Amino acid sequence: MPDGGPNDLIEADVRFNTRHHRFTDAPGSGRCADAYDVRAVGTHEAGHVFGLGHVGAGHENLTMYTNSFACSSRARTLGRGDVLGLRALYR
Repeated sequence: MPDGGPNDLIEADVRFNTRHHRFTDAPGSGRCADAYDVRAVGTHEAGHVFGLGHVGAGHENLTMYTNSFACSSRARTLGRGDVLGLRALYR
């Protein structure tokens, strides 16, 4: 049973804005045109669910970077800085 602490995850809702953004599951297929990798965006949003915030300039290689990159799958997995952020939250 959760103790009500700040890191106790009870539930989370994540919505994808498909009206103003296009998503793809195959960003490197050569058919990608200004679409975002749904898995990378999902990983980024899961980071928020677990308490991570955005990182800024100089950290473009991290999943929690402020902006997503169209037609790129590189944010599907966590970078070292993302993992260190999670460790700091959940030690």
